[in-house]
Amino acid sequence: MGELGRLASEQAALADLETRQAWFTVIGMYFDDQVRLCFDAEIEVVGKRYPVRLTYPQTFPFTPISILPQTPERWSDHQWGRGELCLEWGPDNWVPDITGAQMVESAHRLLLHEAPNEIGEQPVAPSRHVESLGQQLRGSAVGFVLTRSLANKLAGIPGGQLLPMGFLMRSTAQVVIPLTMGNEAAAPWRDPVVPEGLKQSSLSLTGHVAVLPAGSTVPAVWTASAFKAALADMGCAYPEGYFSNILDLCLVWVDGSARMFWLKDEANTATEFKCLPEGGGMRSDPSRAALARKTVGLVGCGSAGGKIAASLARSGVRNFLLIDDDVMLPENLVRNDLDWEAIGEHKAEGLKRRIEMIAPGTKCTVRRQQLAGQESSGSIDGALTLLQACDLIIDATANPHVFNLLGSVVAAAKKPLVWLEIFGGGFGGLIARSRPGIDPLPQVARARIEAVCAERNVAAPRTTGGYGIAASDGPMIADDADVAVIAAHATRFVIDILASPEDSAFPVSAYLIGLKAEWLFLQPFHTFPIDLGQPEPEAEQAVDVNGLAIVQRLIKERHDRIAPA
Repeated sequence: MGELGRLASEQAALADLETRQAWFTVIGMYFDDQVRLCFDAEIEVVGKRYPVRLTYPQTFPFTPISILPQTPERWSDHQWGRGELCLEWGPDNWVPDITGAQMVESAHRLLLHEAPNEIGEQPVAPSRHVESLGQQLRGSAVGFVLTRSLANKLAGIPGGQLLPMGFLMRSTAQVVIPLTMGNEAAAPWRDPVVPEGLKQSSLSLTGHVAVLPAGSTVPAVWTASAFKAALADMGCAYPEGYFSNILDLCLVWVDGSARMFWLKDEANTATEFKCLPEGGGMRSDPSRAALARKTVGLVGCGSAGGKIAASLARSGVRNFLLIDDDVMLPENLVRNDLDWEAIGEHKAEGLKRRIEMIAPGTKCTVRRQQLAGQESSGSIDGALTLLQACDLIIDATANPHVFNLLGSVVAAAKKPLVWLEIFGGGFGGLIARSRPGIDPLPQVARARIEAVCAERNVAAPRTTGGYGIAASDGPMIADDADVAVIAAHATRFVIDILASPEDSAFPVSAYLIGLKAEWLFLQPFHTFPIDLGQPEPEAEQAVDVNGLAIVQRLIKERHDRIAPA
């Protein structure tokens, strides 16, 4: 408590309450080990005396006073464990004018309301708040995940059945995830939203799911034998002679609700796990549904490319072509979204695994190749052929040689290209797009961007190795946040093209985005939109009659060669 005047007024308010109310007695005032002001007191309710402690936090009066038993004891259902009482005012509705005396009166009302009546019943006071799932889990050792796909599957199964079920127990969290259902011999159902890669960091467990008849009640018994007997009475009998192992789980489903129990035959116990249901409702814009049918080619799976790919997967893209020959090393952790599990692995492979963990079922084709590098001509030709089949290509390499190559690819295939650069030092970046028939070709667009810079008498900045540049007061190096800002803007360009190809939200096709007051930028987030102008008119090419005849002859010869005899 920082105000001496408030200290005196709090003491006076408690003394006044003691004078007015016979049920309240102040015992003493002191500082605790954390130098917090405390009052020990007693509240009497229906002949029972409750020894309470008022604790004033260091940040009082901006945070609430706590009232709790002087020694840990459970007094009410409106109590945090055996400690602080949950009263009418808390962190969610506190105002600095509330006094300790008012909190004591609130505690008295709670205890009086919940005092046992003449026949020994103990009423429960109404709650002013709803406990969040996270708050509920703080008191639970283990939870289980109920996905919408599993709930939908269980809803279609007739009641009165006990089926085998496979589970994953996460090694990094006390969470169980149902994975499969049905007999192995009959191709069991597998939850499609659970990533296959999750098995690598989980313990695989076996158990059962009991689908009860409609209107049934989940057994309210806490021994394994009685629990199984109650299930058998509802048509969900365990196999004859079945003995549960040390981690035998049983998911019980009835009338759209799921509960999970850990049954131990040897100890004869049944322990319930907390349900973590997947929420309903829409989390993505309906227009994003079109993204699932698109294929995105990403060249460059480093810091920027990895962020773009992960965001696109969350947005709904379900087909990727990932091209990069680089390897994930410890020094990449400062900006790359991959972690130590990917160290020593090709970035494209690590990114594939990350995408599949975000959006199970996503198809990722990986090519560990360096475009515009020293590779076999056949392998590069194969990679470029795959790129031409994509709906959109992203250049996240900031390599001018790769950019020129991709510019030629999209010109021939008439596909859109999005590219980005994070300028050395992290003071800003560039995002740009080239859409066939709408924008200039990439090489022309780049020349127009450089012309805009020349008009302002500045040279266009470039990405540097390590994202650093020399400055008068020491090196400037782009950090993860700098890369993330530019990558996020480029991702918006990509989504805009894929979801709304005919109605873009962006009036121009290139933007210089400032992150520091450097170069052209007067302040952070100073942005220069650049109108790239119209595409160049396509020159009509006359048909080469001789060339056409040669092609026709070669096609016929190939047909005759492979035709059956």
